[in-house]
Amino acid sequence: MSHQWTMEDFESIYSRFKSSGLSVMDFCSNECIRPKRFYEWRSKLLRKGGFYPGKGKQ
Repeated sequence: MSHQWTMEDFESIYSRFKSSGLSVMDFCSNECIRPKRFYEWRSKLLRKGGFYPGKGKQ
């Protein structure tokens, strides 16, 4: 994905990540996403209250 993401875009990406069972690094590698970008958007999403991180490491 090279376009500018919206929050809705990232909510979809994050949902795929959560259901993938992959680590962030593996998921990002598979999706051609820079991990730094993923973490920045995850932080925005969590501040918004969109998702609550589950127990365990991700």
